Amino acid sequence: MEIEATLTKLPFWDNLSEQERTLTKCGATHRTYEKGVYVFDYSDSCMGMVYIQKGSIRVFITSEEGREVTLFHISEGDCCVFSSACVIGGVTLDVQMVAESEVELLAIHAGTVAKLMESNIHFKCFIYELAAKRYSTVVWVMQQILFAHFDERMARFLLSRYEKTGDSTIRMTQEAMAQEVNSAREVVARMLRQFESDGLIELNRGIVILKNIELLKNIAE
Repeated sequence: MEIEATLTKLPFWDNLSEQERTLTKCGATHRTYEKGVYVFDYSDSCMGMVYIQKGSIRVFITSEEGREVTLFHISEGDCCVFSSACVIGGVTLDVQMVAESEVELLAIHAGTVAKLMESNIHFKCFIYELAAKRYSTVVWVMQQILFAHFDERMARFLLSRYEKTGDSTIRMTQEAMAQEVNSAREVVARMLRQFESDGLIELNRGIVILKNIELLKNIAE
């Protein structure tokens, strides 16, 4: 009953036939992960579609040198299909997913995803639209890395945290920030010191306090 209650929250549920709903229920499982545990790795077998019930997951890629590039985050109420690459034609991006906090999710088996895509045009459209949305985010991230000045990227990140929480105090280590803006910790530390010198922020241990939101917005633009 708990699985069915969760499935009813999915955007495509109302467009499934009774037979397809039964198939989906049989192919769905609840999973939990502790903070820091890998939810999905490119070396894993195809996991299927995931729906986040609690917590947050960071989705990233890793270079041959071991550098991680954060692509996006999925949190409560979000779906992700990048772990369904084996059943979605043209999806070839090798991603990894790690729990940023305690995570509860519902996974729909890859075989079930494939069958639903064959039988239901609404589900197929949902999957491809979701994949397209995620790829658009990935392209934006790559554009930021390749073309944006680092002060712009850093300002955008600080503002995004502020807009998400409504709190001008950001409690986050410089190592974690570097992971988010896809740079080295030393580069982040240097830019934060420059922002502090310019009166934009105030630095404390593990804390960044935004002092001038408007000037940060000017830099971000």
